[in-house]
Amino acid sequence: MQQQIKITNIIKLSGAYIAYLIGSGFATGQEVMQFFASFGVYGILGALVSAVLFCLLGSTLMMKGYDLQLKQPGRIFKYYCGNIVGTIIEYFTIVFIFSIVVIMIAGTGAVVAEQFHLPNLVGVLGMGVVAMLTVILGLNKLVDIIGTVGPIIVILTIGICLIVFSSNIGNLSNMLYLPESAKSLQPTNHWWQSGGLFFCYNILAGSIFFSQLGQQSNSKKEAGVTGIIGGAVLMLTVIVMIIALLVHSNHVFDLEVPVLYLGNTIAPFIALLFSVCILLGIYSTTAPMYWLVKNEFMKLVPSKLGVLVTVVLGIIFIICGTLPFGELVSIIYPFVGYVGAIVVVIIFVRTLYNYFTQKQKA
Repeated sequence: MQQQIKITNIIKLSGAYIAYLIGSGFATGQEVMQFFASFGVYGILGALVSAVLFCLLGSTLMMKGYDLQLKQPGRIFKYYCGNIVGTIIEYFTIVFIFSIVVIMIAGTGAVVAEQFHLPNLVGVLGMGVVAMLTVILGLNKLVDIIGTVGPIIVILTIGICLIVFSSNIGNLSNMLYLPESAKSLQPTNHWWQSGGLFFCYNILAGSIFFSQLGQQSNSKKEAGVTGIIGGAVLMLTVIVMIIALLVHSNHVFDLEVPVLYLGNTIAPFIALLFSVCILLGIYSTTAPMYWLVKNEFMKLVPSKLGVLVTVVLGIIFIICGTLPFGELVSIIYPFVGYVGAIVVVIIFVRTLYNYFTQKQKA
């Protein structure tokens, strides 16, 4: 049977893949600054490590999602890790995803305060309510929305960062000499470890969504191609952002939202455009992760209470979103990355085991 591939569906699904992972830490530049730019030019090599891993495992998870067609996408961990370990990891991941939604909403408050000089609470409330309304619409509508948002964010981010870099060719020496504040942000001792860690905590949060996304592919081959394209374009965006941050290394490492500074170096209008890009990035991660958390809670209550559960969760997210953004990123992400590393090893081992077992049977 021919493996059907539709370019339009690949674009939509890879856009959703990218948008899901961008989030506030990425879009504001905090994640990219801490995990990559803090290592200087070696951070680019760390990003290439992440890129290879995203392409390999992202495509693997999407193809497996297409094969399994799980009604409860969190069960993907039980498939790879067994019932006991899989259940533990599933619930840990949901708690982590809950914390990411909090970070996303807190990041909105930071952007609104820094760029628009409005109270932090305006951004927190705004993102909380918009995400809540999106989740009420359901998953299919959600994928359509963020599948469109993803490519827009990528185009805007790459375009603006390239303009920043080309406008500051004379500052290339900044890429080689980093301030002490940069080293204090490094989550690990080595650039390759940081690249692996960035991938691991993202894939832990992404495993459930990617397996669900794979089900919306027209074929297993289409799911695999989508995973590769999504991972490659995501990390291309990261690399361009690293370069733009490094040419301004003497300024950005002490900022909560470094990409707004980058935009302002060109023109206030560009900073405004970047702030819109950031808010889209935050939204594109907040809404699907919010949906995943809500979906887990719906296992415990009747389906008719779906809207009530969504609203209650929204209120909790908004209250927790008043916590400090930068500190949340630096504490939660590295810790979860090490848990994600264990899951990544298990997935790779299980995939290789399945491959060689099927080969022997053939």
